[in-house]
Parts: sequence; C-alpha cells; structure tokens
Amino acid sequence: MKNVLYLKVFIVLMLMLIGCGTGGQDSSPEEDYNSGDDKNGEEDEQLSGVDALLNQLTFDVDVQAGEDSVKFDMKLIHEGEDDMTISFSSGQKFEVVVTDLESDEELYRFSEGMMFTQAIVMEDLSPGDELEFQDSWDYMKDGVRVDPSEYKVSVELIPYEVNEESIDDHPFKEEVTFEVPE
Repeated sequence: MKNVLYLKVFIVLMLMLIGCGTGGQDSSPEEDYNSGDDKNGEEDEQLSGVDALLNQLTFDVDVQAGEDSVKFDMKLIHEGEDDMTISFSSGQKFEVVVTDLESDEELYRFSEGMMFTQAIVMEDLSPGDELEFQDSWDYMKDGVRVDPSEYKVSVELIPYEVNEESIDDHPFKEEVTFEVPE
C-alpha cells in the first residue's frame, strides 16, 4: 500500500516539474544576440528548415519619444507565401529593456513585476499578415524621472517555435537609441 502511495506522489511531483518548463526560452539581457537581418554575406545560399521560415518574417521597431513617455511599436510581418504559426512559451510575447547609454544601468524592463500565463500561445499568420505589439515607458525609475539624455532600448519578440520548428537564437531583436527630452 505504501509503495502505491509513493508512486502516486512521485508521478504528481514529476508532472508539476514538467509543467514548470520554460520552453527553452532564455531571457538573459546580458547575452549578445544575432539579429535577424544578419545574412553574413551568404544571401545566395539556399536556406532550409527554421532559417527558411524565419527569412519570411520581418521584425520592425518604431520608437517614438514624446514629452512624458516613449512609445515602442513592434511589428512582425509575414512576407512569405504559405501560412505559418508562431508559438510563444507563455503569455509574454515580447521584452523591452531600457538602459542608460553611458553606464548600461537598466532603467526599465517591460516584464518586471508582471505575471504572464504559463501556457503555449500560438499565433497563425497568413501571407501579408502582421502581428503588432506596443509598450510605453514614462521615463520614471524608482519614482523619479530620468535625466534628459540619450538612452538605449532593446526590443525583442520572444517566440520559441515557428511551424513547430524550434528557434534556437534570437532573430527578432533590435537595439535603438532615443533621447529623453527636458
């Protein structure tokens, strides 16, 4: 009887551990990632697998600094000819990190203090479709407005699969500088 109870407890623990997985997603801001536009001069080479799928997607970021806040508009555009599915390992589909250009101090992170659903989220895209995301930052750090200066923002879309093929690097990431006005 005790063996059956131990077996049940073991199975429940294993299921809990499996459910806590991150889908291979790494959100470390310190790593240096490749950009999706980096072709390494090999545009003539035939792409296959996930690279061919990623090559059909364009990630655009527009940063608009205003008087009281900066707006980050993100757009993923499907420029291919076949339908595709983009999968995210949680409800968090993007990350935005603002840092001081000189000191590299992190001033804002979209996901800080947020809670996201822990479920796979799938977005279907037909040719010509766009996924749009938006975030904004009010220039505040610990309740105080940052000094007027130039800052860097790293904006990244964080899917883990396209058409059920794993994405191993970070192809949808852009770094942009912007200026906080007086």
